[in-house]
Amino acid sequence: MPGDVLFADPRTIVRKALQAYLPAEKISVAEWAAQSRYLDNRGGGYVGRWSHDEAPYLVGPMEALTSWSHLTTAVVGPARSGKTACGQNWIGQTVENDPADMLVYAQTEDVLESYVKREIEPMIASHPVMAERLGAAPKLRSMKFKQFRGMCVEFLSATKNNLINKGAPRVIMTELDAVSPELGDAYNLASFRRQTFGRESMVFAESHPDRARGLDPSLWTDGIMKLYADSDRRTWWWPCPHCNAFSSPTPGATREMVLHWPEDAPLDEIKEEARLVCPCCGSLIEDKWRRAMNLDGVWVGSGQEISEDGEVSGELIKSDIAGFWITGLMSPFVIDGIGALAREMAKAKRAFEITGDEKDLKEVTVKRFGIPYGGQRKAGSLDAATLADRAEPALKLGRVPVGVRFLTAGIDIQSNRFETLVRGWGRGSESWVIDRWEVPADPATSPDAWDALLRDLRQRKYELDDGSGRGMSIRAIGYDSGGQEGVTIQAYNAWRRARKSGLARMAGRIDGREAWTLLPLKGASSLNAPPLSVSHPDSQRRDRKASARGEIPVGLFNPNRAKDDLNVALQKAEPGPLAIHFPGALREGEAPYPFFEQLVAEERGPGGRWVKKRGVSRNEALDLMVMTSVMAFLFGAHRINWDRPPAWAAEWDENSLVSVIEDATAGTHPTGVASPHVGNTTAPSRTPQNRRRTRWAV
Repeated sequence: MPGDVLFADPRTIVRKALQAYLPAEKISVAEWAAQSRYLDNRGGGYVGRWSHDEAPYLVGPMEALTSWSHLTTAVVGPARSGKTACGQNWIGQTVENDPADMLVYAQTEDVLESYVKREIEPMIASHPVMAERLGAAPKLRSMKFKQFRGMCVEFLSATKNNLINKGAPRVIMTELDAVSPELGDAYNLASFRRQTFGRESMVFAESHPDRARGLDPSLWTDGIMKLYADSDRRTWWWPCPHCNAFSSPTPGATREMVLHWPEDAPLDEIKEEARLVCPCCGSLIEDKWRRAMNLDGVWVGSGQEISEDGEVSGELIKSDIAGFWITGLMSPFVIDGIGALAREMAKAKRAFEITGDEKDLKEVTVKRFGIPYGGQRKAGSLDAATLADRAEPALKLGRVPVGVRFLTAGIDIQSNRFETLVRGWGRGSESWVIDRWEVPADPATSPDAWDALLRDLRQRKYELDDGSGRGMSIRAIGYDSGGQEGVTIQAYNAWRRARKSGLARMAGRIDGREAWTLLPLKGASSLNAPPLSVSHPDSQRRDRKASARGEIPVGLFNPNRAKDDLNVALQKAEPGPLAIHFPGALREGEAPYPFFEQLVAEERGPGGRWVKKRGVSRNEALDLMVMTSVMAFLFGAHRINWDRPPAWAAEWDENSLVSVIEDATAGTHPTGVASPHVGNTTAPSRTPQNRRRTRWAV
């Protein structure tokens, strides 16, 4: 009967028909993940809606994928860090909200098949909108080709044919560094596939840093670290649960948070005792705090600085590549957390010491920690005679040769004397030894000797080797603040007096560190310590928000890294970047030559620590060279744009450290102590010289 027939509401039909023509809501990949992504890791993994609280550091890369400010998003990271999920979420957001063709590359056919079957197809099945928009015909939903409404996604192995014969505005490259090196630059090949789409295109590349040859950015010449080097270089910063000060788990950060464990303990004890170390307050941080630290974390890139209180200042540099570096210390997906990471690293290092095989050590460093592996560098075959033969008779101690732009000095403390060295720096960190001498004194009990030496160095000028009668002052002085009983308190008190008299001043912040012209130094004990951090350990305050600040700045540096870098420079036999020049006076007399013997007095042990060679007692020259390097690093010598240098590193005619020498004397230091290696030294001039709130704290 007509009365029994049910008719659809025409208004509903029209409304649904019109909705089909409406454009999808424009949302970022991160917003799509929070709204729509469902994880179905049955068998022990997480099952449920995506939550940014699990890995907040993934929000930055996902937001960059829909940014108009970049053409590429590059993510460096270890296994089990979530970096691959960023690409998966981009596929989902594209299908549901912003259709555009996509190419997805994996390194081999086997890896591709596993990725599609284990990750992509279950993802489609778990998301009704994706499943509904997938074509019904078998050819539209094959393993390598999936046609969705208004777009398609091709899954391809990274072969030359696949990289040069395809085109799409959006490209994903999984594990870039695992692609066959025979292809050359796989990223460039893939990036070319989207060129016709202009700034509406995007490439997402992620990988372990397998192809980088170490932590030095100059060695990032291939793979994912090459992209990161060319990017805006964002690093993750999070607050310490004890002092609320922000630091970063990324190697090379100005305030680097490192993983510490008892090195000689059994492996299971290492797993239980592993802790993060706050570089600001020195507290040991348990694994349980990492989730809360991540929740308050923030990405900071080149051009920006972050204070200990978490306030980010400065403008992110403009780059077509948004670069993000995830480390294993950040990942919440590592089973047993930082304890497991410490155990694996300790085990790999011990295996290397026994077998000499670096395979396991590299695997743990790259794939578990997400850090480039540089190999276990050895001291090489250099000996004192080899270095002494490089001494240049034309170079005179006490004079500044052409090429030097600024000077740094180091003071080593011995029981009965101060050992001092001055070093000049030029383009590409090429350097020259300028002066070297000893001052007899008891550093543990002689405040007057401290004051005289520091005053001498701050007021001293070294004559330029151009006959102009001008001299160059020392930019920065670092001195040992440890040693026998009484030295540390004398070192700190000497700095207080120097600060009061105007001899010690802060030149500003460079790379986020306080750059002091006079700085006590101390070597860090941990192999994983950052290259250099400047803190105030003498402060008694417990509350980081208190108005009082610690009085004495101390530069805590990694002596093993510094000696690694010095060893690389000593290998340079020809003039140029990194090369070190020695005046002929350092080689006077017959072998053995004390200065050069001290310079090679240590060797790198299998575990990475530098130790004195058997039968060697003196290494002061080595320590002094390290301290002068640390002070140059403090003032950013490795990052100076030599075409537009700061005034203190400019050419001599424009250099703020260069002025006329008023009273010149030769052969005697202003302290009245004759120098054993002085050619022409000069007396000093008489002219004085959005607050970030953490959610918790304990």
